[in-house]
Amino acid sequence: MTFELWWIVSAALLAGISLGVLVAWSARRGQILAAERQAQDILTAVQEKIQMEESEQKQEILTYKEELEARMEQDMQRTLERIERLQEKVAEAERSLTEDFKEEEELLQKKRSLVQSFSDRLKHLEARMLKKKEQVRELKQRYVSTLKASASEDERALIEKLKSKVENEERSRINRELSLIEEDFQLDLERQARRAIQGVINRFARPYCPERGIGLINFSSPEQMQRTLGPDRQHLKDLEKLCGVDISINEEMLSAQVLGFDPVRRELGRASLEKLTKEKQIQPEKIETLVQKVKKDLYRKIENDGKKIEKELQLKDLHPEVKRMMGALRYRYSFAQNQYFHCAEVGWLCGLLSSELGLDVLAGRRAGMLHDLGKSMDHSIDGGHAVIGADFIEKHGEKPDIVHAVRAHHYDETPSTDLAFLVIAADAISGARPGARRSTADSYSQKMAGLEKIGSSFKGVLNTYILSAGRELRVVVNSHQVDDRKALELSREIAHKIEEELSYPGLIKVTVVRETQAVEYAR
Repeated sequence: MTFELWWIVSAALLAGISLGVLVAWSARRGQILAAERQAQDILTAVQEKIQMEESEQKQEILTYKEELEARMEQDMQRTLERIERLQEKVAEAERSLTEDFKEEEELLQKKRSLVQSFSDRLKHLEARMLKKKEQVRELKQRYVSTLKASASEDERALIEKLKSKVENEERSRINRELSLIEEDFQLDLERQARRAIQGVINRFARPYCPERGIGLINFSSPEQMQRTLGPDRQHLKDLEKLCGVDISINEEMLSAQVLGFDPVRRELGRASLEKLTKEKQIQPEKIETLVQKVKKDLYRKIENDGKKIEKELQLKDLHPEVKRMMGALRYRYSFAQNQYFHCAEVGWLCGLLSSELGLDVLAGRRAGMLHDLGKSMDHSIDGGHAVIGADFIEKHGEKPDIVHAVRAHHYDETPSTDLAFLVIAADAISGARPGARRSTADSYSQKMAGLEKIGSSFKGVLNTYILSAGRELRVVVNSHQVDDRKALELSREIAHKIEEELSYPGLIKVTVVRETQAVEYAR
């Protein structure tokens, strides 16, 4: 190879290498620029995303802040409303307390004025008596000086005779005036008592209890009755044995009635029989399980009722046994009036009467509520329910004044405290309100027969009439055998005998009619 050829080849090779390097460098430069553009795009996208997230977070924070502010505003509004309601209640309570205080202050002022008036009249009478004594002394001296000159009797005997005469006259006059004062005082007391009772009745707003204690269970069909009673009434016999009651079946009316002296056992039998009617397949062991379940539910309800009446009357420290007996009164009725609700009524009324007279309101509620507690156990213990209940609460820690009020509310013990008389009054108000009590057909017939027998048992009675469904007994007497004075005595004797021999709710009016006839014939 010649030198020129070698140089040409070398130059071409160098030019090719240079061109290759230049092409490679150009390609690398393009990749770098593309990578830079891509990196810039990625950075721009990241920045935009960060800005969007920051904007969203700011929006979320703003929204959350607004929600918190709205919630705080609502909470603040509710709190302000609650505060306003509390302020209204406080203001209402303050007004009520102010009104009660004014009423008590007015009552106390009236009593003070009455006592002051009575005291002023006594002072006036004493002054008049002293004046009369001075006049008597002057008259005695005058009469003595006159009689010394004219009378032949002994001076001392005349003085004693005159003194005795004047004293008798003055004593009679003073007794008449004191009797008039006492009558006025008694009339004023009766007016105040009527006003207090009227105020108590108007303030008493407890709901009326319509329960009458009718324990009938009705069967929907003869098939259901037969299924419940079982073959040869074996299911019925098992139920009677487990509950300790008698169950009377009326096949014509498709009904059953539970009978027994213990009111809780009666309710146990009624509830068990009612649940038994809903069973489709009845087995002896299932009856026992059902009775046990009903018994547990019943005892739980009795305890809850005892706690409920304690809470309603706002009493404290009642013994658990006392509360349990109060709950058992829920199934005890007297003249068809539920005794549980009756005791609650008497508790409220006795508390209201106590507030009218300025006595302890809670003591009045407690004595009124407990007054008929003995009726929940009088079927198993001898004696009147007032004595039984008083002995029971005394045994369980009640105070002597409460025990006395319970024992004396039917005069088994002579009432000697204000609380005892208030319990008697509250008991009478609760039992005498319209619709509170009613008699059954048997007791009504016995009452009518007893009234007619008592009215006809007295001498001089011609006819006996019973009016107003037994609330009035009217007797017509022989005017030749009974005069006006005897007619008055006869009405008292009849009323006293009715009180001793009959048991009845409310009052019975006794009217004696004495007819006077003047007969003459025209010829």
